[in-house]
Amino acid sequence: MSTSLMYHTQGIKGFQHVSYKYEQDKVIQRIERKKFCCSECGSYNITLNAPHVRRIQGVPTGRKNLFFELEVHIVYCKDCKERKTEELDFLPNPKARITRLLERSIVELRPHMSITAISKFFDLDWRLVKDCEKTALQKKYAHVSLKDVKVIGIDEIFVSRRKDKEQYITVVRDLETGAVLYVGKGKGLEAMEAFNSSLKHSKAKVELVTMDMSRAYISWAQENLPDARIVFDHFHLIKMMNEKLDKVRRRIAASLDEDHRKLLKNQRFLFLRNVENLEPDAKQLLDNLRKVFKDLGDTSMMKEALRSIYKKADNEFQAEAALKNWCSIARQTEVKELGDMASCIENHLNGILAYWSYNGLSNSSMEGFNNKIRWLIRQAYGYHDEEYFHLKIFDLPKIDIKLKL
Repeated sequence: MSTSLMYHTQGIKGFQHVSYKYEQDKVIQRIERKKFCCSECGSYNITLNAPHVRRIQGVPTGRKNLFFELEVHIVYCKDCKERKTEELDFLPNPKARITRLLERSIVELRPHMSITAISKFFDLDWRLVKDCEKTALQKKYAHVSLKDVKVIGIDEIFVSRRKDKEQYITVVRDLETGAVLYVGKGKGLEAMEAFNSSLKHSKAKVELVTMDMSRAYISWAQENLPDARIVFDHFHLIKMMNEKLDKVRRRIAASLDEDHRKLLKNQRFLFLRNVENLEPDAKQLLDNLRKVFKDLGDTSMMKEALRSIYKKADNEFQAEAALKNWCSIARQTEVKELGDMASCIENHLNGILAYWSYNGLSNSSMEGFNNKIRWLIRQAYGYHDEEYFHLKIFDLPKIDIKLKL
């Protein structure tokens, strides 16, 4: 291989070809440096010591893997009075055993091939392939700009359970561009600490923050983004209402005798499913159960009434009147769980009404993104390298989820 060909296909310059040898499916090219000089001052007034042979893998040639074999010296510069190992500028780092161009090829193939496939294709350890991608992602997301961010979404997601302890991450995204702005370990205020400094340094002017009704995130937003309006996602409000309904069902079932308990057995999703999605027979059964179990019937009807507010209210004023009326009726039923739900709505009314103030803004895209994170975890059977996992989440908006990792 000529010097010119080595440079253009392998990114190697300053070396010349010596010889070839072949080992099964490998081509091993012996090369040597043309001229030696000090890497610091460029002086040729040097001495070479303790050479050792090093083998470095390059981009494959045809169907065979290509390796370069060369002597690496200890260089002593008489002008600088410095002694250091000879530098190889075609390597991504001083200890690398692959060329810079092979690393680049791995990174470019990664969106289209799994780590295992690339590992087999280049006959490399899978850990090396992962580290190549990790290094590229570290450079890519070393600084995430918050300068023009105006609308953010905050959500937590369950990752795994280790030693009987649940593992969570907190994700912050730009809801206008979809970009991931921050990934923190855990949930609550502690998970957001590292994001605080980024906000202060960027001087971001965030106008809206969407979230669930977590006290920790509300407290964080009020302290760190006092000028931003909090928007409580309607998805979480309906989810909370469903949890209250399920709580009533369990409470009633626990108080019944065996014969009456059979009526409610296996009917959990009949109450939780949206009425418009039920078959005629299921609707009839729901109506019958509502009549038999008054508290459960009242709670079920109030759930549908709450959902209808989001469908029928055209603006914040209509929604406010409807929600206040809903709270009043909920308390009249004297069902404890409905009273608790009414108090929750009243305490968070401003953030709930923001849904109508900002054209139905919600955290639904965050929920969809959480599904992509769960897909990411399933594809890799979990991540033991936490930093790599977080970097993959930053890159997730650009990944086609049809591709298997």
